[in-house]
Amino acid sequence: MKSMMKSNRLWIGCWVLGFACANDGLFHYGYAQGPKPGPAITAANTADPSLLAAVTISDEPRYIDPIALVPEVLRAKVTHTFQEVPLNEVAAWIQTETGLNVVLDERALDEQGVLPSEPLSESLTNVPLYQFLDRLERIGVDWSFDAGLVTLQPPQASLRNVQYNIGDLLDLGFKPETLISALTSTVESNSWVESGGVCTAVLLGDVLFVRQVPRTHRRVVAFLEALRHPSRRTWIDEPKEHAIVVSTLETEASVLFKGTSLSQAIQSLADQYKLNIRLDRVALRKARISERLPISIDIRKQSIRTILQVLTTQHHLAWFYRDGVLWVTTQEEAAGKAKIAVFDVRDLCRNMSDCRKLQNAIEQQSKPDSWQSAGGTSVISFPTSGIMVVTQTEPIMDEVLNLLENYRSALKNSKRRISQDVDPEGYETKYYRLPTVIAVDLQSVLPELVAKESWSDTGIEGALGTIQICRSKSELRNGPDKAAPPALESFSVLIIHQKRRIHTEILDVIRKIEEGNTQPVVQMGAGMGGMGGVGMGGMF
Repeated sequence: MKSMMKSNRLWIGCWVLGFACANDGLFHYGYAQGPKPGPAITAANTADPSLLAAVTISDEPRYIDPIALVPEVLRAKVTHTFQEVPLNEVAAWIQTETGLNVVLDERALDEQGVLPSEPLSESLTNVPLYQFLDRLERIGVDWSFDAGLVTLQPPQASLRNVQYNIGDLLDLGFKPETLISALTSTVESNSWVESGGVCTAVLLGDVLFVRQVPRTHRRVVAFLEALRHPSRRTWIDEPKEHAIVVSTLETEASVLFKGTSLSQAIQSLADQYKLNIRLDRVALRKARISERLPISIDIRKQSIRTILQVLTTQHHLAWFYRDGVLWVTTQEEAAGKAKIAVFDVRDLCRNMSDCRKLQNAIEQQSKPDSWQSAGGTSVISFPTSGIMVVTQTEPIMDEVLNLLENYRSALKNSKRRISQDVDPEGYETKYYRLPTVIAVDLQSVLPELVAKESWSDTGIEGALGTIQICRSKSELRNGPDKAAPPALESFSVLIIHQKRRIHTEILDVIRKIEEGNTQPVVQMGAGMGGMGGVGMGGMF
């Protein structure tokens, strides 16, 4: 039956996918699902707690890079500098530079307060085209790609239906409800219907139907791919070049600013350490923070990360890395730019109860007021036991990783302690109620059939198992002849004190004695003559 249900589920999923892809393919919208190598986790090592100690946490992949999820034409690198160039001229440049058709949806943008004359300042040096298009988000412009046509439009103006076959994840033990919940609570959480948005995620068979904007579809692909190949920490929809930025931020540096304007201080850091640091002028303008804000700091031999932290927090600013740019912005804006990462914690969590305990520990120790459980916006979700998805700002995400590593280190150095309630070697007294005739026989037979050396009457040192019998109340039972009146049957209780693992064996033996474990063999003789004299051999 289980096999039949699985077959039906696969058949329905394939039928729906075939129908849907004929109308709405993922690559059609510019996001390829990418190669599908064999899954890095298996049903066995996610479901069997006994394998917990053998779980190996991989260091790769560290990034699900968006460049692998977009068509090749959008991976082409461009170099150019725009200085207060109107948006419509930027669109014309893209068309000339790439040969792609570019449409500026002026009417839709105008309704959102974005004019064709909206000025853009941008410096591009070997930047993938898709990444440049992503950066237009800073001026309120989204984009989509359809059969060689790039459309520049407002966010939420290009909702698309895309289908994802997730049968492999379901086969690995991911439950549909928890998987979809993890997706909608971590990937653009405010956009889904459940949170008051307009986007939806519905599962039919093995096929997940998602209605979302193109860039979020790209994150959905990255999210699913990270679940298939979990690692110590996998960044979702994040370029691998981020690793270079992280390394540079740890570089030791010294700065001396005395009344230097904010814009000059940031430019100095960018030039001196080859970092693509920008002021988020849109956010600063809204917050009425001047680029000429005077900066006075004298810091010697500290990491660039520390210098940036001091420089920004002194003036209630913050920074974040996105689309290949390190943005200096307002604290409110940075808090709204949470990132997504998947953590493999199968070595720390045996079940969902362990997952909840780990979540509580993280939320209490890493900026407690930032989590949704405390009224914040950041989220921890478990699409299955041992796989943790987190939305947080990058600095707190680093704290989470450090906490997990410290926990792993502490576990390695600590003494293994097993609760007496679950220790298979711990002793427990159980009461087995059986008909007296069976109980009497079992009292003498069980010590011979199950773990002979574990019973106290063997005289073996350390053997503590005991078995006693006590009469219980009798019961009226109907016999094989239903017309006969019920007869009183005597019952007794076997009181057995044994190890928990041995109790499992005892229960198995009792069931076999009560019911047997093989079907009786019927001897076929003269009674088969009614088959017309055809012997059994004639049937093969």
